[in-house]
Amino acid sequence: MAGGTRALPAVHDTGSGPAILFLHAFPLDASQWDHQVAALSGRFRCVRVDVWGCGASPPAPDATGLSQFAGSVVEALDQRGIERFAACGLSMGGYVLWELLRLVPQRLTHVALCSTRAAADTPEGRRTRTALAARVRDAGVESIVEENVVRLLSTHAQNEVHVADPVRARIRRCTPEGVAWASLAMGARPDSTGLLPEIRVPSLVVAGAQDVVMPSADQRSMAERMRGAEFAAFDGCGHLVNLEEPEAFSERLEAFLIG
Repeated sequence: MAGGTRALPAVHDTGSGPAILFLHAFPLDASQWDHQVAALSGRFRCVRVDVWGCGASPPAPDATGLSQFAGSVVEALDQRGIERFAACGLSMGGYVLWELLRLVPQRLTHVALCSTRAAADTPEGRRTRTALAARVRDAGVESIVEENVVRLLSTHAQNEVHVADPVRARIRRCTPEGVAWASLAMGARPDSTGLLPEIRVPSLVVAGAQDVVMPSADQRSMAERMRGAEFAAFDGCGHLVNLEEPEAFSERLEAFLIG
């Protein structure tokens, strides 16, 4: 904090109309949503934020987690005069969205949870995230690029250069400290399953049928615990549904927002 002003994450603000906040996956940046911005910004104000140390965002302030990051996102929205907004979070972005549901539930108009979960990490999962943070600090971001292409994309998409190469580039736009911060922050997140029946706004849960990170069956089960939530599974897609099927994803999201 310098001069009494809290550091805020980088914000990319495109289009006009009702605001929709896009929250990206790990270990990517806000450009993950470029296809959706192109498709929706004629009708919606598309706001994307980069997580600390990724894309154009500064490093994380000391001793911050996902709750503090969500608070910084709210402050950034306040600066832009955005009071009410829809939110779409994929994977780690969904974890940030849970924090927004804790902080400012009255400001959300719609909630889209994509390839994410409400449960906290298991002890083994936290150990894995801690080890990844240590490895990337030691060996750099390049050490996790190819394994994440395999982990996040379906087998078919891994061999599609127009899909896989932008994923590689997005990972490389993250700093080692940014990746480490995000990994540790995700491991420390609280359990959010208690929020599922409390969501009072229109909700959409999106899954990739070939997702090896967040199984589609688990996503469906989460949707069933939410009041009137819509569920959409994309056949043949892995974790990054919006990148593997950008047109179909954008159409489904738009239909949800205007429905």
